[in-house]
Amino acid sequence: MKIAIYSRKSKFTGKGESIENQIVLCRDYIQRTIPEATDSDIFVYEDEGFSAKNLDRPQFRLMMQQARKEPFDYIVVYRLDRISRNVGDFATLIEELNGMNTAFVCIKEQFDTSTPMGRAMMNIAAVFAQLERETIAERVRDNMVLLARTGRWLGGVTPMGFAGEKVEIQDGEGKHRSAFKLSVVDDEMRVVRTVYEKFLEFHSLTKVATWCIQHDIKTREGCDFRMRAVRDMLTNPVYCVADEASYNYFSELSSDLCFDRDELDGKCGLMPFRRTTQSGRKHVRLSPDEWIIALGKHKGIIPSEDWIKVQQVIEGNSGKSFYRPVRNQVSIFSGLVRCGKCGHIMRPRVNSNKRRDDEGNQTFAYMCEYKERTRKLHCDMCNVNGNVLDKLLCDEILGFNRAKSSVSRQMSKIMKQSEQKSEVNREKLNDLTKQLEEKKRMISNLMITLARSDQSDIMFEYTSKEIERLDGEVKQLDREIAELSFAGEEQAQNESHVKMLVQSLSEFKERFDKLSVVEKREYMYKVIDRVEWDGENAHIFLRTAGDNE
Repeated sequence: MKIAIYSRKSKFTGKGESIENQIVLCRDYIQRTIPEATDSDIFVYEDEGFSAKNLDRPQFRLMMQQARKEPFDYIVVYRLDRISRNVGDFATLIEELNGMNTAFVCIKEQFDTSTPMGRAMMNIAAVFAQLERETIAERVRDNMVLLARTGRWLGGVTPMGFAGEKVEIQDGEGKHRSAFKLSVVDDEMRVVRTVYEKFLEFHSLTKVATWCIQHDIKTREGCDFRMRAVRDMLTNPVYCVADEASYNYFSELSSDLCFDRDELDGKCGLMPFRRTTQSGRKHVRLSPDEWIIALGKHKGIIPSEDWIKVQQVIEGNSGKSFYRPVRNQVSIFSGLVRCGKCGHIMRPRVNSNKRRDDEGNQTFAYMCEYKERTRKLHCDMCNVNGNVLDKLLCDEILGFNRAKSSVSRQMSKIMKQSEQKSEVNREKLNDLTKQLEEKKRMISNLMITLARSDQSDIMFEYTSKEIERLDGEVKQLDREIAELSFAGEEQAQNESHVKMLVQSLSEFKERFDKLSVVEKREYMYKVIDRVEWDGENAHIFLRTAGDNE
């Protein structure tokens, strides 16, 4: 028999009381309703710090991976919303579990998926769970609007040029409370003003980033400016002066403005909220019609007409310079060749049509973009003949089955490391399993002792604490075993990946001469992680199974 207990808590606190309570209650339920189940039949999965809006959680994914290999008899949760508050996800999950003949048990709602009525009631509960999630989200947004109207800084990393300043405010009840507002950091703000001035001069994010690098202007963290950092700074409304023009601009974008025209004084800055949202572990930009724009307590920095002009230029440039796809028809490894000195991409620099090699191909060279942007100030890596490098790389990759090929050595190394790790994992897994069985045996003996003997209060307390300590060790061993099992799956994926890579390279070799440069490049992106040029030699690094996900 195999039983999974799944527990989840949205906020990570490091204490885990809620998760512990869920597990204890689930174990009690199993003991009462499935008396034939033993501790060794129960597998615990815990996700802390993850919401129920989707199923993208590490321990939940691990549980389902193991269920698909060897289905559980039961999956037990404390409450339905511990699994999901999304009706679509929930319905798909229940359908999959039914296909595995796995019973899904919610001990709080007392659902039984083996009956039509139980399934219907569970779907109704899922609808209400999703409604609750959406209601909570709406309430959070309403609260954010109310806070936004105060113009306060609500926390987080302050934009460059500003620092959080603690101030005392008086609330509606006349009580004095602490709050934060943005205050100007002069040295940083000079950089901000310079970036805006240069963009209005160059009309190019790339040229502004290059100019900053060439003039040794750094970010707050002391790093070189990249195009994304420049863009983030230029598109942040926090720098814009709040006046009639900026009010009209955001009105036309349908942003949620939390102030009236008569509140404008042409001196304060704007305070933007809800410009991004979190999807899984990533932050996603929202469109301006979802932004909340408030009147800030800080001084406006960039005149509204300049800030709006910057937005118009960026919007006009959109699709031209930001994340350009590779379109050239000459270089196979464009985007894959990296500088061995600074780590930056080496871009193909195509020569004029008149300069062609012996076979009539247009000539080009790979040049370090950082060397070019800094005018050799921070990198002086020599260029490399692109036509020669591409040919040598293709010959090496297509000769993967030669014994002395670097590609062949890498594949053999990946397989050997994978096999060695698998063996170590197996040995460790066996050792942990033995430890787990021994700990459970010790707990069982102590429980029998407690049940059969009439002990003193001191002995009872001592025995109970010992059981509690052993139970904690059992949980830790359960987690380590689950992690090792997951690692074992990754090793198996690596081994399978190498076998597929050999087959794929064989097919690619047969078709190679018939493919266009673009088609060859697309294939290389699938098998090559990067090529490092050290000034004399090029080093090929293959993608692993994890890189292809």
